[in-house]
Amino acid sequence: MRVGSLGDVIFEAGDGRLMTPSEVQLDSAARFEEHKVVGAPPRLEFLSAELTAMSLPIRLRADMGVNPAEEAEKLVALCREGKVARLILAGRNMGDVVIESVTQTWRLLAPNGQGPYLLDLTLKLKEYV
Repeated sequence: MRVGSLGDVIFEAGDGRLMTPSEVQLDSAARFEEHKVVGAPPRLEFLSAELTAMSLPIRLRADMGVNPAEEAEKLVALCREGKVARLILAGRNMGDVVIESVTQTWRLLAPNGQGPYLLDLTLKLKEYV
């Protein structure tokens, strides 16, 4: 079952293939300017909303029907090329995003020496407007 996508990268679960974020963390913030006032406390001025930042941890396992190294490389390429991609999760359009960073943690190596067997990724995304 397809549970979402990030551009051409499909997040899915079922039929022996599993590639989904384990959680989604959204970080929304606002930007303020502090103005100093003589003889009084500073005054805050709201400037605008910041861009939404997101964090998606993904665990890739060779025994779940994916090639961890190939899937990770697709995401690293999106990051290095600065490609804008549409993020869809659980049927919800999260808008256009860019991948700011991809952190890889190789947990287990494949017995045949062909790269990682178990690979944890953390994608840091930022809203693109």
